[in-house]
Amino acid sequence: MKLAKRFGALLVALCLMMTMIPAVSAANTTGAITLTIGSATMSVNGSSTTIDAQGSRATIYKSYTMLPIRGVVENMGGSADWNASTQQVTLKFNGTTVVLKLGSTTAYVNGVAKTMSVAPFTDNGRTYVWLRTVEFFPNVTVSWRPDTRQATVVYPMTGASTPGANNVAMTIKNGADLIFKAMQLAPSGTTNYGANILSQNLNWNGTQTVNVRVGKQQYDLMATDYYNNKFYYRNLDFSNVQNIAVLTLTGGDTYSLVVDGILASGADKKVNLNIQNSTGQQIVSMVYGPANSNVWSNELLPTYRFNNGTGINLNLDYASTSPYYDFRVTYANGQAYVFRSVNLASQWGTQLIRLNANGLVTYNNSTSGTVGGDTEITFRNRSDETVYELKMATTNTSSAFRNADNLISRTKNGSNDDFDFDISVRKWYIRAYDNDGDVIASDTITFSSTSLKSATITLDKDGDFTVSGSKTSSSSSGDAEVVLINNTGKKIYSIFAVDPDDFDEADWKADKDAWDYDDFKDDYEDLGSISAGDYDTIDVDLYGSKDNKFTLVLFYSNDDDDFAVEDISFNRNIDDYAVLEVTSLSSSGITIGYNGDDYDLDSDELFMEVVNETDRKLTAIKARKDSDDSWDDVWTTSIDKNSSDIKIIDYSKWGDDGDCDLKFVFESGSDIVETNVDIAKGYYYTRITIESDNDIVIEDE
Repeated sequence: MKLAKRFGALLVALCLMMTMIPAVSAANTTGAITLTIGSATMSVNGSSTTIDAQGSRATIYKSYTMLPIRGVVENMGGSADWNASTQQVTLKFNGTTVVLKLGSTTAYVNGVAKTMSVAPFTDNGRTYVWLRTVEFFPNVTVSWRPDTRQATVVYPMTGASTPGANNVAMTIKNGADLIFKAMQLAPSGTTNYGANILSQNLNWNGTQTVNVRVGKQQYDLMATDYYNNKFYYRNLDFSNVQNIAVLTLTGGDTYSLVVDGILASGADKKVNLNIQNSTGQQIVSMVYGPANSNVWSNELLPTYRFNNGTGINLNLDYASTSPYYDFRVTYANGQAYVFRSVNLASQWGTQLIRLNANGLVTYNNSTSGTVGGDTEITFRNRSDETVYELKMATTNTSSAFRNADNLISRTKNGSNDDFDFDISVRKWYIRAYDNDGDVIASDTITFSSTSLKSATITLDKDGDFTVSGSKTSSSSSGDAEVVLINNTGKKIYSIFAVDPDDFDEADWKADKDAWDYDDFKDDYEDLGSISAGDYDTIDVDLYGSKDNKFTLVLFYSNDDDDFAVEDISFNRNIDDYAVLEVTSLSSSGITIGYNGDDYDLDSDELFMEVVNETDRKLTAIKARKDSDDSWDDVWTTSIDKNSSDIKIIDYSKWGDDGDCDLKFVFESGSDIVETNVDIAKGYYYTRITIESDNDIVIEDE
């Protein structure tokens, strides 16, 4: 009897001990579906799959993100039913029923009326609903990433949910000078943290291998130390993981993640950062963290006061895959300021930056717009909004604008701000930002000269920029605006438009070595450069008895004497705009493709270039103003795969006062619909590229 009692007591004790050990469980009990605008595939718990057999895509409609709802709800583990007679969609998930009606902004959640921002609609037989509609289901959240144009739906997994995650053996190495008692994972951008993945406390300099179940996507790790302080490690990238990962924690918010032997995310590089303080104030505190994460490092100036006009050197960790970091400083007067998206990457291992007043960051070798120069520019804000930042860059890329200086102080509607600027080239991309760092206006501007003493840039209430001396100014220096398209495959370094009577082509051909760039620059204005595959607008004077001629001179290499010449003659005087497509150039001349023939542009016309990079023949392009309108023919001639063409398009019926929808019709396979395209907002040239993955890229001039 005593033996039986002792055995029973031992069994109870063992059971109690087992309940004290944290369970090793899945990384999270939630699922995640990620959709990308314009893509026919989505990620379901880390596995890529088509949204449906019809090729449906998430899309932007009237500024709202719309989802093809059936594919989303069914993968969540719910159902979607369509009643054609009542035009109603019934969605069911995890005990909740949501009823929607086409054209109505009222949703009924278990019979209770709820309001949506935009009504559902159908296209090609598929029903699209507002992104936030799925949040009517309990414990379902939606996040939106504007930088990647991705929407992620996070939801509680049920027995009917689509699986898709990987079992991964992850070794965690703790070099953070902390003792952690819990670590939890959640899809990046959400707070849906799962169970503790640690089997026991993870000591300083300790190592622990845990089994986690993760999808092929990014996760945030929340780590809790011995004193219940929370530390966040953002954007752990498991996109390419198979079954092995090594996570090394190097600080309270820094890490490196290696999956199957390859660095996936985190800090893997060091930079010697030289910072010059030109803020006009003494800096008493400085921390840094991944851009837009609001996660900060330990203090970088623990015992140092950083005086204005001095410099310091810091040896910092950064991630080569995402080298942009925010720096938050605190001045001696207590004011805090964040210098956004500082690029720490440098091929030399050293980066030199200057912190200026009002959050301006200047790099030693920036290719983006920087403060300082010989041109005094006045910015006039007439947009009906307050502009917090104004940036300019020579390329229309996110990295270029991250590196660009903010040129202004906060400028309210109706106010002006002045700054000095170096107009190194005539054409610039320009963006205005609100107080959240979101773009409120984006455009291109072209200065009439690179040697202006002063200029004025105006942002109007329609979001359009105009600039004195540019193509939008009445003081244009030429008789015509010519869109010059560079389809030669090589960069055009300099452009000159000269009087045919001033340039003797016979003399040039007889003695080519006697001509170089300086000969032209002494007598004519350099109109700028155009990268391969890009285009620009040039102001040209037209000559001849009919005012329809000029000589085009293009320099096409770094050598000052490699240039090509072509006499351009339009069939009539160009009143507004013309297009010249340069398809090849060499010392023997310039080959011109489309040149407008007898055409210039009326007020409701634009030049449209369509580039078909797919492996299918494009047979037509159609347009409509609203989703309930019929499709109008825009383009009725075929474009073979990997080919392009240019035409003049009359957009007065469907695109003259706002967004429109475009449909791309192919000889085989599914059509592509691009919604909410503002194709003609004050522009006269549009290039549409249909990429090999069926994504649509639209560029306007």
